[in-house]
Amino acid sequence: MSTLRERNRLRTREDIATAAMTLFEQQGYDTTTTEQIAKAAGVSIATYFRHFPSKEDVLFADEDQSAAAMVDRVRERADRSVSVAALAEPVAAFAGDLEDERIFRLTHLVMTNRQLEPRSLRMRLRWERDIARVLAAEQGRGEPSSDDVLVASLAVTCLSTALRFWDKSKSPSGLSALVRRMFARSADVVLATPAGPESE
Repeated sequence: MSTLRERNRLRTREDIATAAMTLFEQQGYDTTTTEQIAKAAGVSIATYFRHFPSKEDVLFADEDQSAAAMVDRVRERADRSVSVAALAEPVAAFAGDLEDERIFRLTHLVMTNRQLEPRSLRMRLRWERDIARVLAAEQGRGEPSSDDVLVASLAVTCLSTALRFWDKSKSPSGLSALVRRMFARSADVVLATPAGPESE
């Protein structure tokens, strides 16, 4: 059971995150300062930094929980093979958990601000790394093989592509369906090799 102090801490974090999202949407991520966020949330700048080390951390506050949720879905999958197809349903289920108005708004901010691209890429690489480690552990390997890394990378690419088009859909629903579509399409994608001297 959470203590009063813990509930107050969580409430303060939520107040800061809500104020930040509103300001980012109203005046842009670039022009919003941490001082403005703190003032809008009714907290001191010191309190802000106790909860969030930087401005962008407000948008990525759930990064750890998100990565853990992805890993849990992969571990619980029915198809235990190391294949892209085996990851379609767990990744789609994870995407379904993201179909929320707040996460939809957050995704839009991340997708439309180039300054956030490095952090977004870091999160994607973390998803790939964590999934590859799960696949390796299931096969009794201490380190991921090239197959583990490739399968994890392709699965996360399906998710990240769906997120990009979800942002354009103007609706918080439908992400899991988009993910399933990306997985289905990935099976049909063929990389054409340009004709060269060796193929003539």
